[in-house]
Amino acid sequence: MTAALSASGQGARVLVLEGANRVGRKILASGNGRCNLANMGPRRYPGGGDFAQAVFKKCSVRQVLDFFHGLGLVTVEEDEGRVYPGCGQAAAVLEVLRGEMDRRGIEVICENPVQRIQIVPWGLRVQAKQGAYDAPAVIAACGGMAGGKLGHDGGAYRLLTDLGHTLIPPKPSLCPLVAEKSAVKGLSGLRLPAILTLCRKRDGLRGRTPDQPLCPPQQGEALFTDYGVSGVCAMELARAAEEAHEKNGAWPVLYIDFSPMLGLCPRRYGELDPGAEDPLRHLPAVQAFLRQRAHKLPSDALLQGMVPRLLAERLKGRSLSELAWDLAAFPVPLAGVRGMEYAQVTAGGIHCAEFDPQTLHSLLTPGLYAAGELLNVDGACGGFNLQFAFASGILAGKAAAVKA
Repeated sequence: MTAALSASGQGARVLVLEGANRVGRKILASGNGRCNLANMGPRRYPGGGDFAQAVFKKCSVRQVLDFFHGLGLVTVEEDEGRVYPGCGQAAAVLEVLRGEMDRRGIEVICENPVQRIQIVPWGLRVQAKQGAYDAPAVIAACGGMAGGKLGHDGGAYRLLTDLGHTLIPPKPSLCPLVAEKSAVKGLSGLRLPAILTLCRKRDGLRGRTPDQPLCPPQQGEALFTDYGVSGVCAMELARAAEEAHEKNGAWPVLYIDFSPMLGLCPRRYGELDPGAEDPLRHLPAVQAFLRQRAHKLPSDALLQGMVPRLLAERLKGRSLSELAWDLAAFPVPLAGVRGMEYAQVTAGGIHCAEFDPQTLHSLLTPGLYAAGELLNVDGACGGFNLQFAFASGILAGKAAAVKA
């Protein structure tokens, strides 16, 4: 929709072919129904970061917001630079996009999935369920596979690979972590402030310093489930967990530091600074904290008022030394990630190196453009993925209109 409006604004005649029964359904599900559409803070793109940075040099976050403000959307900036609709409803973003498309008379044909894109002498031919359409320029903005029914089944990638483009194998990103069942038994339903660190699996978890982290630790609210650990801070680690499994042939171990719950470090959200990567950095503080409690309280009351009942039951019977370890670095061996149906973002996709970041024009197929999550660009949680989708859509629309 962003690409369509951008092209229309340059005077091009635009047709939108939509596979679903309506456009923009994924917007309604984004940001827990609030649509975190951009982020004013430092850019965080673990996948395709250089390409994303080049796109933002041509279309900045401010230009993305100016685009939406021009459609009438009111936005507000919240913690960590996250930008939301002022009304707090994702529907407002969809309404301004669809409303402007209607006013400009942009034709949309829903339930009309594209089956093939062919090169013809006068441009490109798009073969869809309801017929064939010829155009001098085509923008592929099919999104990724994440989100189950809100994503695609992988067929959209074939539209471009059939034209010679390269597919980076898609994987779930921003996805809950699956743990060995014994590691989270009895803890389902707990929401606790914590620091999560991912380390390579090694023998003898207890009493030994874990390996160096595989990626920067994440702090936030960890949610224990019957299958593992969820919450934004856990989902941010899914990409690194997948990569570690591919590289080492084994799933890593998640270490959970409960120091924020104990008041031993500030509560915050997001990626921690590189200097804070030691998984046992708070162990001395936890040990001192427990010794102080042990002087004041009987042993059977040591955990009361300090940790929730479910966690207290799990930790009952530990020695003071073991208890300190578990509160500073509770080991949760992983068994996988939840999968594409439960992911918020797709890592991988069509190789962005085969596109010009200033125009999103294919370097292989004249007249073909691509934008958004179809490309192998994936950002962290916080509006980064929609921000790239909108910016790339704006650039692709403008460039395709010139081509047309």
